[in-house]
Amino acid sequence: QGVSDQDVRIAGYARERGRACIILLNKWDLVEKDATTAKQHVNGVRERLKFLSFAPVWTISALTGQRTLKIFDSVKTVYEQYTMRVSTGRLNRIFETIIGRHEPAMYRGRRIKFYYSTQTSVAPPTFVCFVNDPEGIHFSYERYMVNQLREALGLDKTPLRLIFRKRDKKG
Repeated sequence: QGVSDQDVRIAGYARERGRACIILLNKWDLVEKDATTAKQHVNGVRERLKFLSFAPVWTISALTGQRTLKIFDSVKTVYEQYTMRVSTGRLNRIFETIIGRHEPAMYRGRRIKFYYSTQTSVAPPTFVCFVNDPEGIHFSYERYMVNQLREALGLDKTPLRLIFRKRDKKG
């Protein structure tokens, strides 16, 4: 049947709330298959649910039990990533490398400065970066940072939040 509009709506709620998820394509035993069928179906789901690019996708059959045991391993991996903690020191070294590879654009004639970053919560992993001008960070640079952070920390199966805050002046 594919991904319905209601599926997209429910998946959107999960994304808005920062929930980890696994996408299961059930009734796989009823699908006529060839060498590329699974790939085509998974790609179709990925296309409709682009905003859940981090979510693992499994083809299963509840009736026959096909691949149902793999779900538990996947749940464990997703949960470990969803609740992962990163030390402030390690996080700042990672961000230093990320920014060193590609600096943010100028904003109002000034370079955006990153002072430090810290993880403020888990479920989902949430990171706050203290900068001189949070409004100057373009969405494409934020996406670049999230993708680099995912790669550096191995957080490919969980949503991430990246928040930019203005550093308070020391009085």
